[in-house]
Amino acid sequence: MTASERERPPAVSRRGGRRVFRPRRAVPAVLAAAALAAAAFLIAVEVITSLLSHRSGSVLPVPYLAGLGRATRWADPLALAVACLLAVLGLLLILLALWPGRPRVIALAFDDPDVVVGITAAGLRRQLAQAARNVDGVTRARVRLRRGGVRVQAASPLRDPRGLPEQVERAVTGRLRELAPLRPPHVRVTVRNRED
Repeated sequence: MTASERERPPAVSRRGGRRVFRPRRAVPAVLAAAALAAAAFLIAVEVITSLLSHRSGSVLPVPYLAGLGRATRWADPLALAVACLLAVLGLLLILLALWPGRPRVIALAFDDPDVVVGITAAGLRRQLAQAARNVDGVTRARVRLRRGGVRVQAASPLRDPRGLPEQVERAVTGRLRELAPLRPPHVRVTVRNRED
């Protein structure tokens, strides 16, 4: 496989990798599901109790809620405020579901469209930090993954680290090219010397 083939993964593999490794919003989904399940449970208890004993259950104040429903009109400020609050809450839940979370696994390119390969974010950080530490003159390296970018902070004991940021950037970019993430991130490097 040539280097140009490795840099541009097949379209099918790209789509499959993005779909499989798309971050999920598990916490908001669990909270919404728990709230809906609790509401459904309470309503089921009330309905079953009223059907079996011909009186309302003791979980919800049904007579009060029924009276409130009969007395409240759609144009009342309270009804409009509650409707607006529920609409905003629903839109917020939809936005949370559509907005991707932090990726835990980064999809890598692979020439077979039936195979999806990935690396954890922590594993990618370790790989890139090791590539930066392999550069002569670098003693420590820390990598942070941002949306669409990689930030590398390297430390050097040299008084004059001229040219070192470019070498670290080449090493990190080379390692990224070997790993071939589906969305190659932009690399930013800062090097601190001992005077800093």
